[in-house]
Amino acid sequence: MRTIVLLVSAPIVLEYQRVLAYPKFDLTAEEIRALIENELLPYAEVVEVKKSDRYVPEDPSDDKFIDCALAGKADYLVTGDRHLLALGQVEDVPILTVTSFLSAFRSL
Repeated sequence: MRTIVLLVSAPIVLEYQRVLAYPKFDLTAEEIRALIENELLPYAEVVEVKKSDRYVPEDPSDDKFIDCALAGKADYLVTGDRHLLALGQVEDVPILTVTSFLSAFRSL
């Protein structure tokens, strides 16, 4: 049976909190907390990461996603971020769009 395990780290959760606070989402702090606690964390594996090398010189804030993928021994890093996608792969972790990932996942 194939499964997908979502990996997150503390820096990624903080990023989600920051982004969900954007005015366009019109969410209160309580709604953001509830989304993360009830809709994300119960379904994710929290990975402890250590600071790593710089992978994305154009946008070092993207490094947190690579750090998480490597620490969690991910099979794939799935993203729409152009800086990450431009890398193609880091160590043995391919970096794919959602469409490419789903295609690869279906063929397993």
